[in-house]
Amino acid sequence: MSITLRNISKAYGSAKVLDNVSLSVESGELVALLGPSGCGKTTLLRIIAGLESPDSGQVLTEGMDAATGARRVGFVFQHYALFRHMSVFENIAFGLRAQPRKTRPSDAEIRSRVERLLEIIQLEWISKRFPDQLSGGQRQRVALARALAIEPGVLLLDEPFGALDSRVRIALRRWLRQRHAQLGVTTLFVTHDQEEALEVADRIVVMNHGVIQQVGTPADVYHHPHNAFVCQFLGSVNILPSNPGGNEELYLRPHEVQLVRNADGESAEVMLIQTAGPVVRIELSLQERIVEVSLSHDAYAALQPQVGERFVMLPRHDRRFETPAADAATPQPKIPGLP
Repeated sequence: MSITLRNISKAYGSAKVLDNVSLSVESGELVALLGPSGCGKTTLLRIIAGLESPDSGQVLTEGMDAATGARRVGFVFQHYALFRHMSVFENIAFGLRAQPRKTRPSDAEIRSRVERLLEIIQLEWISKRFPDQLSGGQRQRVALARALAIEPGVLLLDEPFGALDSRVRIALRRWLRQRHAQLGVTTLFVTHDQEEALEVADRIVVMNHGVIQQVGTPADVYHHPHNAFVCQFLGSVNILPSNPGGNEELYLRPHEVQLVRNADGESAEVMLIQTAGPVVRIELSLQERIVEVSLSHDAYAALQPQVGERFVMLPRHDRRFETPAADAATPQPKIPGLP
C-alpha cells in the first residue's frame, strides 16, 4: 500500500510541530523518519496511523483519501504495549479476535495465521509464555507479530529498538531487514539512531523543526547531504574553515582527512591515538578545534604518527556549507589544498 502525505501541518498551542510536510512512500518500501527529539517525526507517524489529526493537509492511501479505519495500519510502540495477562499466542491473536463478527477469521484461520507468524519471528517454542517471562528482544518481536497479524497495508514502528541494549538492537535491525524483504509490507519507522536508519532503510527522511530536510537513499543522504544539518546529523563530521574570513565552512568526515608530514600550510598537533576497533581514531588540535581523523590499520602502520607530532591536514573531499552568521567574523586558520 502506498502512502502520500500532502502539506501536513500540526501545532500544539503556539508550538508548530509539523510545517507543510509532503512525502510519498511507495508500496513495499522501508522508510526511516530520522531526526532529533522533538523534530515532529513521531507526530507524523501518529497522523499516518490516525491517532492524531492534522491541522491541515491530507493522508492518502493508494492515492485516495481513506478514512482512518480503512488504512489497514499496524502500529508498534517503543515499549511494546503487550497485554501482560495474555500469552504470546493470545497477544498475537488479539487483533484478529477483536474484529467484528462479520470480518473475524475462524478460530482455525486465527490459529494458522498466529502459528505462521510465530515461525517468522522464531518464537514458536515460547507461545504459551507471558510477556513478563520474555526478554526485551523477544517482546519486541511479539509486538511486531501482533501488528502483522491483521495483515496491515502499512506497518508503523515508533522507535522500535530504543528500549533495548546495543547487542539486541543490532540483532533486531538485521532481523527486521530480512523479514521486511520476506513480507513486503510498506513500513515506516521512527528513529533518532543514524546507524539504525543507514543500515535498515530503503530511503531516509531527515527531519528537523517539523520540516523535511532531505529524502534519499542511505548513500545519498550520507555522501551528498543537502545542508549542514543533514551532514552533521548523519555521522561524525569535522567543521573546518575553507578560507580566512570566508563565509563557508568545510565539512569533512573523519576518513576524508589526509595527514601529511612536512607539507606547506598550518599544522595540527596529534593529541590522542586510539587503536582499538576496526579503524584507528586520531584526534588533532588546530587552533582550539579538535579534528577527528580515521585511518585503516594499514595506513596507520605506514604513517606511524606519534602523540605530540604535527601534521598538515589535506581534504579528500570538497563539501562546503555557508558559515552561520554568528561565526562568520571569527578569525580562521587556513586549510591547505583549498582556494
